[in-house]
Amino acid sequence: MLQTPSAITSQYSVPPGSSQSISWSTKFNSASELAAVLLRLGKQFDVLQLSTGQLQGHFSVVHLNDLSIFSIETNQLLLLNGERGQDCITFSLETSGNHSDHKVYCQSIEAHSLHGFKLDLNESHFQLTASSTTVIAITSAKKFCRFLECCGAFELRDSLYTSNSLQLNPAHYSAIANNLLWHLNNPSNNPELRSLHTGEIFALMLEALSSRNNQSFKAFELAPRQQLVCKLISWGFDNSTNPLKLDDVSNILFSSRRTLIQGCKENFQMGPMELLRLIRLEEVNHFLRSKELRRELKLNKVGEIASHFGFSSRGHFSASYQNHFGESPKQTLSKANMIHTM
Repeated sequence: MLQTPSAITSQYSVPPGSSQSISWSTKFNSASELAAVLLRLGKQFDVLQLSTGQLQGHFSVVHLNDLSIFSIETNQLLLLNGERGQDCITFSLETSGNHSDHKVYCQSIEAHSLHGFKLDLNESHFQLTASSTTVIAITSAKKFCRFLECCGAFELRDSLYTSNSLQLNPAHYSAIANNLLWHLNNPSNNPELRSLHTGEIFALMLEALSSRNNQSFKAFELAPRQQLVCKLISWGFDNSTNPLKLDDVSNILFSSRRTLIQGCKENFQMGPMELLRLIRLEEVNHFLRSKELRRELKLNKVGEIASHFGFSSRGHFSASYQNHFGESPKQTLSKANMIHTM
């Protein structure tokens, strides 16, 4: 389960306290702000805006008993790459009907699909379509498997190890989506009710996973190029101040130039150097928005921050930044300073 903002006694417990610790929501206007929201929940993700324009998003979360539900609304195409954690199982749905660019580990999802539940995945890598809403339920994999065993459905565990997606019939899809959205909009402070609601969601998932009316589980296996792309993104965020040539990056990732280019082109319709450039732009955006980060590294001006992340041409950098984020870097910095002085 996701960690709540207040102190917790175990990884999956919901602490007693105000309704704010059980349910809360917030807007986000940058990929780094969404990453900060996820970190508040104990999940470390790198988030990258792939489409151009100003980002506007909304995040909501509610904690039940041993299960958390959260939703991400975004007007831009986003890529999230990070940790799911051990002993976690997730059930994810796109609820707005706009899933054209939704991908999980670089694999496109189908309409009315439930995905993200593969039991032995410790990392997460998924892409959210612009103008979409994604709802995710997350709980303990061990607890859900015990529930399956108690219900006489332990054989389903094999499917949860070999696949990561199941296309539902519209009735099951609507039932799960409506149920999760209802809980997001109707949080309860009653521990007994939250426990009851967790059981209801478990039963709803079991019904969907075992129904003969749904399509078969979709086999899941990570291709080497998909694994390579995930490594490239992680490396790009970890080394955003060290722009290298393609040959150097390929050597670091133990890959050929051709494989790296093919992997990025297949999944993002851009080459690896362009993808790394977007990551460096994202990091500049993050620093421009964060007074604390600028103070820590003594970077006060736009040019200093751009240079820190390897942009040597101010004119080219400013044009690239404006094109990607829909505003100049000076505008981003000015807005951030206004917020800090309020």
